[in-house]
Amino acid sequence: MSDPVVLPKFELPGEKPHWAVRAAWISTAVLVVAIVGLVGILMHRHTLEVEAHVKREEAIARVKAEADAKVAAAAASAKAVKEAELADLRAREAAAAAAKAAALAAKTAEAGENDGDADGKAKGTKTGSHRSHSGHGGKVSKSAAKASGATASKDSGGGGVKDNSSSLKPKSGKPDPIDDMLRKMK
Repeated sequence: MSDPVVLPKFELPGEKPHWAVRAAWISTAVLVVAIVGLVGILMHRHTLEVEAHVKREEAIARVKAEADAKVAAAAASAKAVKEAELADLRAREAAAAAAKAAALAAKTAEAGENDGDADGKAKGTKTGSHRSHSGHGGKVSKSAAKASGATASKDSGGGGVKDNSSSLKPKSGKPDPIDDMLRKMK
């Protein structure tokens, strides 16, 4: 056979890009990689800033909630103390009112017994105790005043100021404010 035929290599200059175009592509690729890297760094930094801000806001909210809780607890304890004081005051007032009512009932019962004795003695005479029909107690006759003065002196046990106000009170059951002020002054 014959000798092998060697074909020449044909290099056409248009198949490869120009070196300036290759440099432009390389610089564009480097620029894109740099921009992507910078954007990634900025995004990471922004998320760190957002997390720090959220943590700071949570810390502020937690401190504020603790302060509000302390204020609410202080207000609740102050309210409880005030309610306890008011309940104690009401209980004392109720006890004082009950004591007054018991004392008034005892005096009324004793005065009723004394009035019954005085009425029994005075039935034959016209000098019995007489009260006004106006509802304000009115005047009491001298004999009734003497009888109530004798019982008041027995109750007081001797020295001191005797209290004739119970025999002059109207029978409405309500305490007289002037008598209350006088008792407070004693």
